[in-house]
Amino acid sequence: MGDYRSERVDRHRDEGLYTDQIEKDRKEREEFSEQESEETKILFATFFNQLKTFFGLISPSKKFAGKAIDKQEAVDHLREFKRLLKALGTTNLSNSSEYATDLSDAWCKLIDDFDNIEIIERKTLSEVSQFRETMDTIKNYPLESEHRLGYYLLEHAGKDWLPFPFIEILEALHTEHQSNTKKSTLTKWVSLIDQTIEKLTPNLLFRNAPPS
Repeated sequence: MGDYRSERVDRHRDEGLYTDQIEKDRKEREEFSEQESEETKILFATFFNQLKTFFGLISPSKKFAGKAIDKQEAVDHLREFKRLLKALGTTNLSNSSEYATDLSDAWCKLIDDFDNIEIIERKTLSEVSQFRETMDTIKNYPLESEHRLGYYLLEHAGKDWLPFPFIEILEALHTEHQSNTKKSTLTKWVSLIDQTIEKLTPNLLFRNAPPS
């Protein structure tokens, strides 16, 4: 009987010690959890305040200004490319590496402009359809060639190389324009560029800048 009582008391004490330890651990966890929760709240509050401040700096007017600047740069580059096309129509510049370089540089800027505007106007892609048509028309000339004009322009023809097919394309454009200016490919391209500029210029600050 004495052994039974001793076993019972020992078990009770073990359970008591075990229960007390659980209670102690539970309180410590609750205190830690409360402390951690408070620190988390402070961190989140700080984060959202900074986020609010950041977006507050980007006001609708500033966003619009950014879009206007992007479009204005595109218009300026289109005018420069148009100027170069008109120069080719007037003078045979097919053998000029300097001209080829300028034309290539202007083209690469237009590619960047188109990508930027397409992202800006992703919800209204119809606004850039004219730009895309202009770029595709010029890039794919002449249709029967393996490497077309867009290929040579993108490869920066004129800087380190002036390939004969590229020279022939430029010469053909000049000759055709001299033969029939009103219906020439260069005239059609200039018209497409003008239409593209017209699509991009509404509400722009410098929309009435003199054409090049």
